[in-house]
Amino acid sequence: MTAKPMATQSFTLTGGTVIDPASGLAGRADLTVSDGIIQQRAPAAECRLIGETIDATDRLIAPGLVDIHVHLREPGQTHKETIASGTRAAVAGGFTSVCCMSNTTPPIDSPDRVAQLIGRIRQPAVCAVYPLGAATVGHGQEQLTDFSGLLAAGCVAITDDAFPLQSTDLKRQALLQAADAGCVFIAHPEDKSISADGIINEGPVSAKLRLPGLSRAATTRAVADWLKLRDCGARLHLAHISTRQEAELIAAAIPQWQGRLTMETAPHYLCVTQDAVLKFGADAKVNPPLRTADDTAAITAAVRSDTINIIATDHAPHSPAEKSAALTEAPFGLVGLETSLAVMAEVLAPQTPEDWMWLLGKFTAAPAALLGLPAGKLTVGGPADITIINPAAAWTVEPDRFHTMGRSTPFAGCILHTSVTDTIVAGKFVFRDAHLLA
Repeated sequence: MTAKPMATQSFTLTGGTVIDPASGLAGRADLTVSDGIIQQRAPAAECRLIGETIDATDRLIAPGLVDIHVHLREPGQTHKETIASGTRAAVAGGFTSVCCMSNTTPPIDSPDRVAQLIGRIRQPAVCAVYPLGAATVGHGQEQLTDFSGLLAAGCVAITDDAFPLQSTDLKRQALLQAADAGCVFIAHPEDKSISADGIINEGPVSAKLRLPGLSRAATTRAVADWLKLRDCGARLHLAHISTRQEAELIAAAIPQWQGRLTMETAPHYLCVTQDAVLKFGADAKVNPPLRTADDTAAITAAVRSDTINIIATDHAPHSPAEKSAALTEAPFGLVGLETSLAVMAEVLAPQTPEDWMWLLGKFTAAPAALLGLPAGKLTVGGPADITIINPAAAWTVEPDRFHTMGRSTPFAGCILHTSVTDTIVAGKFVFRDAHLLA
């Protein structure tokens, strides 16, 4: 699913370090682009310059980033975000492809609604947008949708995100149908009988604020339930893993699933704890909730060991008015498209081109391969979706300057040291010299 057609540009990127995890390249090379296609990728001495010559010295030239977990809110919730504002935020963060979650109003639960969404995407989007289909009709968590019909209409996977399946029997049916349809099922592991009316992580902060706690058992029991279903033959992807126990359960199960089990986490689960609620209030209210320092250490270790090989933002914007409500009333959700890469670089501190290739693989080749997207690599003859990164540029996170309509982030005021300077979609600059062109 592509953004609206863009005018042809021809240019050569010179002097940069090309990082292409899909092919294993991490070194100096030039790229030439015309007609929306990468025409050459070669050492400078062998590259024939075409069009505008752009000096990328001291920059990393990477595939456009891919985010498989984004809430664009349109249709029906455009006071929170729109396709236009969400994709502008995406390219400002270096993302050229995003997958939009199905919990819109109405939900993306039928082929007709997929077609309507694709029609809405076509004009305002400034990057590629791929729909995810809802697992149940009306998000009712009772009747499964027609997975094959949703995929034929243009969805790239099926998910129960925000409306998690509860019964083991329905989970089994969903995985059997996903196996028949040949698609990935993206599960939101949460046992609602345990999470109930929880607000933030159950622990000393919830006790201090006298708020209902969200027990880690709500996610760990749900993960354990999903992991029992390996005999269904489906590919299962578990979203927003946030606790040590979840990561350990999944790591132990991966060999038994024989390549059909993956998981993702979001940057905030590596480095922000429940204490952020004391400073940011509802701007740090998210589901699953921010956890403990032991959990952030465990999730970071799981990313470092490649047990978790996909980073997704779970970008979930709400209006500032909604987030200004009391903690008990404010909705769950943080924004992340514009800070994700920089936060991960801050936590994992890549130094060498090889370090960057490893980190960027979690944002490019791995998510693209999981869902079979035509993205996440720098291939001669392939689409020119490119992100240019300054790996040594300090900037301060100022939510009021975000392109997203959401403002809720626990990183407000943080100084980060990696920035996206340019984003190229289908061969055209849409974000250049840190300014939005679209």
